[in-house]
Amino acid sequence: MKTTPEASSEPNRILVPVDFSNPSRQALGTAVALAQRFGSRLAVAHVTRRNRPDSHIVAEQMGITFDTRRAGRAKLSEFIEREKLGDLQPTRIVVDGVPFDEIAKAAKAWEADLIVIATHGYTGLKHVLLGSTAERVVRHAPCPVLVLRGREKRGTKTAFSPDKVRSILVPVDFSKSSLDAVSLALTVARKYKAELTLLHVIETLHPDLLIDITQSQRDARVAGHERLGKLADATKKAWPHTGRELRTGHPVTTITALAKRTNADLIVMGTHGRTGLKRGLLGSVAERVVRHAPCPVLVVR
Repeated sequence: MKTTPEASSEPNRILVPVDFSNPSRQALGTAVALAQRFGSRLAVAHVTRRNRPDSHIVAEQMGITFDTRRAGRAKLSEFIEREKLGDLQPTRIVVDGVPFDEIAKAAKAWEADLIVIATHGYTGLKHVLLGSTAERVVRHAPCPVLVLRGREKRGTKTAFSPDKVRSILVPVDFSKSSLDAVSLALTVARKYKAELTLLHVIETLHPDLLIDITQSQRDARVAGHERLGKLADATKKAWPHTGRELRTGHPVTTITALAKRTNADLIVMGTHGRTGLKRGLLGSVAERVVRHAPCPVLVVR
């Protein structure tokens, strides 16, 4: 395992999925700005999906055919032409299927280095009923995913502004994926000359009762302090504007609270990429941070 983080390569290919909503328009604007900043190629993808497959079958039996992709291509062209893309000539991808699955497949086929996607920001019952395409993309994507907040709330930054990235928060658990996140965060911090903060959270069963920390948790705090210090010192060699925070509590709550308190412009974090039963049992801190974060989140596989 690497111990000294190095800046990872800049994204050469950026894929942005759109569904023609205002959040996806915001995602396209962000993707365009990033492509211009990094000199990247851009692809705009739209996934068509039949809302009533039974009607489609009946229509086919009557000799009526639909070309959902042709309609999707026409709508995508109109959508792109309304946006300000400068000199960019994006690749246009239109496929039919389940959105998160087709987005992941398109990213792999096009060899994307980064996916930029907006979430509609559903929580609670609405999230349970509708789910989140963005969270599923994070789970299955073959490359890092930048998730933008789709709905603006008080104290929430919905966009990743290329001209206003001043503070980046990087939660680390010292796994390979979190060290990869540090490397990618270094690239972004250097490009935007932003402050970088490494955060390690020691989880407790009772985050509000710090006096209830067990001996093993005390040992974890000592070990975490030492490892975080070494990582921060190594990161400072690559980027001097690096700080560190060691906290005790619930990871998701602590990460999102610190991001809000420090007015972070971006959270960069790794994900272990669990799927199936293992994900069902363990959950995903990254996905829950995506759901509740007060700013955009860049998730690294």
